[in-house]
Amino acid sequence: MVFLSRLFDRILLAGGILSGCVLIIIMLMVTVKVIFRYVLHEGLIGVDLLTGTLLVYMTFLGAAWVLKHDKHVVLDVILNQASPNCARWMRITNSLLGAAICLVVVVFGTWESINSFQRGILIPAEIEIPRVVNLWIIPAGCLLLCCQFLRRARSNYLSESNLTNDPTEDT
Repeated sequence: MVFLSRLFDRILLAGGILSGCVLIIIMLMVTVKVIFRYVLHEGLIGVDLLTGTLLVYMTFLGAAWVLKHDKHVVLDVILNQASPNCARWMRITNSLLGAAICLVVVVFGTWESINSFQRGILIPAEIEIPRVVNLWIIPAGCLLLCCQFLRRARSNYLSESNLTNDPTEDT
């Protein structure tokens, strides 16, 4: 079990690193597009489509890593007003709901990705790319998110000694 946990943590770290690299690539692409447009008076075809696709990749590659490190938006106002035990159960419920929603996205996203691949659907734009290129990362990223939500729920459930702090900080 420890091996799987470490492997999953490494997958999340790789996703976080890739997400950061994709952000740098997007920044460079937009900068090059601006230089071409305003300095060379030429447009670059497909940059908007590619940056849009890369934004989806960046989001779903890094989301589970962000959740693991609790760097996402949290309603601290509500959690701070609740008793430690109530806040713990709120975190558990939140994690289980998040996992359930991600699981639904995984199922339907996978189904739609397979459907798009089998039918050969292309995105009609300057550069026609297969629709599955945009879609597959959504269920893949949500699968990682689902697993991390379940880990967080389990960690919160098992933590009774430290009720005021979120136990996922150490995992």
